[in-house]
This record gives sequence, C-alpha cells and structure tokens, in this order.
Amino acid sequence: MEDLTLVIHFLIYGALPYIVMAVLFVGSIGRFILAPYTWKSQSSQILDRHEIMWGANLFHIGVIFLFCGHCAGLFTPPEVLDAFGLTPPIHQMVEIFTGGFFAILALIGIGMLIARRLGNPRVRISSRSSDFLVLALILLVLALGICCIINAYFTDRSGKDIVIFGEWVRGLFTFNPSAWTLMLDVPIWQKLHIFVGLLIFLVVPFTRLIHIWSGYLSPLYLIRPPQIMRINQKPMK
Repeated sequence: MEDLTLVIHFLIYGALPYIVMAVLFVGSIGRFILAPYTWKSQSSQILDRHEIMWGANLFHIGVIFLFCGHCAGLFTPPEVLDAFGLTPPIHQMVEIFTGGFFAILALIGIGMLIARRLGNPRVRISSRSSDFLVLALILLVLALGICCIINAYFTDRSGKDIVIFGEWVRGLFTFNPSAWTLMLDVPIWQKLHIFVGLLIFLVVPFTRLIHIWSGYLSPLYLIRPPQIMRINQKPMK
C-alpha cells in the first residue's frame, strides 16, 4: 500500500505537471495554427445579456485575483516575502481572508453561470459537453480551495504548507527529481485542489478556456489568415 501511495504521488505531483505544461503549450499553439477561428470564449451573452452580467463579473474578478495571488505566493522565494514582513504565518492569514473572499466571489459567480446555463433553454441547447465539463471542474476547484482555507484556519495557521507548495512548484521548474516527495504529507484537501487545478489547465487547449491566452497572444492574432466570407445569392428571376 505504501508503494502504491508513492507511485500515485509521483504520477500526480511529479509527472502530471510536466504533461499538463506540454499539452497546454503545444495544444494551444496547434489550435492557434490549425483552427484560429475557434480561439474564442464562445460567449452565450448574445442569447441572454442580463443573466450573465453579474455571474460573469463576480466570477472573473474572483478568479483573476486568485490566479495572481497563487502565482505571487508560489513563485516568490520565502526570503523575499520575509524581507517584506510577509512571514509564513502572516502569509497564511492573508491567504485565508483575502483568498477566501475572492474564492467566495468566484464561487457565487460560477454558481450563477451554471444555474443560467442549466435553467435557460436557449443557453442550454447551445451548450457543448465541454462547457459543462469546464464549469464542473471550476466549481470543484473553487469548492476544494474553500475547504483548504477552512482546514488551514482551524487546524494549522503556521503557513508551513504554503512554504511546501512554493518549494514544490519551484522544484518542478528547476527539474528537481524529488520535488514531488514534498507533497506526501500535505492535507488531502490541498492535494485534491492541486489535482483538479492541473486538470483544468490540461483541458484548456480543447475547450472555451483557450481564450485565457488572448491577453498574452493578442499580437499573434493579428497575423492569422484572413477569414473569407461568402454570400450565397439567389439568381434573379
């Protein structure tokens, strides 16, 4: 059983991140080259403008702050954070309160978007299976994130897990072969949260989530092949 646990941890936290990064970048580039006109959010706003406004705004505000906060917390060395007075316990409390606030915003927003997609017949009939998969994964990762925050608040506010996650991420990017072992003793909520987060990035090239690249790759969008429009005209009698 112990050997199986080690294998699972290696596959998820040692191998899967590299698979995700490869699929994310190669798949996204391939989609841009082979199907440039599918590079869009496939918004259903045109079908119902009023219902989408609050849900989309709350969701995007929450997710943007969460994403930036995760990047800053994971990629900034602890020595730099300590120099600014952000010690692990303080960092933990910042994550609990600010992260919790924006996670709740995003969760409310995604809940409203799911209710709209299921409850509005016009939106539901225009939806694809991948749309529901994306919504389910995002809902799950947000719910697990809130579980992580609650668990940290009531069990351990030392911030040691935040330090571990940062070492794990930086170890992956420096190709440390033992980085995955850092994840063996972290709480199960954190493990599940990270696993589902990896799955979200894995499906980006194949779903509407591809549009998250647009802010970074918009200059390349200008050099895509021109779209040819044809109008079928009936012969005049």
